Amino acid sequence: MADELTARGPASPRRRFKRREFELADGGRLVLDVDGAIRRLDEHGDTIRTWTPDDPDWPNEAIRFGLRFQAPTVAPHGRVPGAKPPR
Repeated sequence: MADELTARGPASPRRRFKRREFELADGGRLVLDVDGAIRRLDEHGDTIRTWTPDDPDWPNEAIRFGLRFQAPTVAPHGRVPGAKPPR
């Protein structure tokens, strides 16, 4: 599968992340689900907070998993009038 350490914008329905989790110093856990959602769990395993890939705070939490947010790229549409063709 392609590089799973880079998240390119909001997750598409086909996009799958590798499930990961790690222990936090306070006894809780941070979990990255295959749909890109990040869940903060307390020491009993109960969800405290969830961030989805379209949440503005998601990149702040995703960096803990080594994920870097990149804005989606846009494909060019035709030539610009008067522009020289590429060499």
